[in-house]
Amino acid sequence: MPHDPSRRHLLKGAAGLSTLAVARPGRAAPRVAWEPKLAENISGLNDGTLRWMAQLGVQWVDLQGAEEVDRDKKGWWSLEDIQAVQERCKQFGLRIACITAPLAWQMNSMLGRPARDQDIERIQRSIGALGRAGVPVFQWRWSPDFKWGPEVGYKSVPGRGGALYRAFDYDLVKDLPPFEELGAISYQQMWEGLLYFAKPLVEAAEKANVKLALHPKDPPVRVLRGIARLFTSTDEIERFFQAVPSPFNGFTFCQGTVAEMGADVLDAIRRLGRQQRIHHVHLRAVRGRVPRYVETFIDEGDLDMLAAIRAYKEAGYTGAIVSDHTPGITGDVAEGKIGRSFSHGYIRALVQAVNSER
Repeated sequence: MPHDPSRRHLLKGAAGLSTLAVARPGRAAPRVAWEPKLAENISGLNDGTLRWMAQLGVQWVDLQGAEEVDRDKKGWWSLEDIQAVQERCKQFGLRIACITAPLAWQMNSMLGRPARDQDIERIQRSIGALGRAGVPVFQWRWSPDFKWGPEVGYKSVPGRGGALYRAFDYDLVKDLPPFEELGAISYQQMWEGLLYFAKPLVEAAEKANVKLALHPKDPPVRVLRGIARLFTSTDEIERFFQAVPSPFNGFTFCQGTVAEMGADVLDAIRRLGRQQRIHHVHLRAVRGRVPRYVETFIDEGDLDMLAAIRAYKEAGYTGAIVSDHTPGITGDVAEGKIGRSFSHGYIRALVQAVNSER
């Protein structure tokens, strides 16, 4: 073969570059980019929503509107149900990071009704289907009073540029009676019902290799309209981990809710993250704490968001990070896509920023 000095120098240079990826004694190891699953929570799988996600560069879906997954309304998800959703997302280059259980599947359990055992068995079957399909996280709530209006203390307040922010004020509801359809529910009832429900779910999750992510109650007040609320502090969250100690039992770290508790959010991220109990993340900003707070744009809350993202990285969290609760923007489209586009871009920039740090 003829001597080719340019080829020789090219090969020599390539060999030199390859050594940069290998740590040498006395030299710092190469940096590895941290890659959490940047995701969006959506309520449906229409073309417009999936195309919007694809155009943003989002690759992961948090499907909260999971009622349509059960195509024939049998009350549980089959493997074929899950695969149909996956194929729908795949058309737009998307994958499922998390699916949330329909609240109706849990109402018998939350209210202590006899039909709860049948519901639990169906949810166990659904978790098994998620595992066979390779969906990593099953999200659930323990909220019989899952409401978001003035009946639970929310109101709209003006924000920057005329945007509408959602605010919570406990004084608006502290003297209101229980909801007629729910009645009063004590803390002990809520706690005992939770453990009755959670333990068989964890057994199913262990078999299926699916992580469970329980969303804490928002707003995190002790009692609202006669219903006691669990997980109004990080101590209560850890109490639940002790009661159901499986590593498959974890939480959705709703950062806004934890901030509303008045907790040290950065410490909670590091502590729960190092325990590998953060299985999903909802990222949003608030000003204030209970009994009064305002949900703001992601860049103007009380917490340093860059420090928060840095804490997730330090804790080794690699699951989904989802934008959450955006203020109302004038002229916005369905599901707040303009506001959430701003949130997602901000989150992506934060991840890039911490990856650039030495």
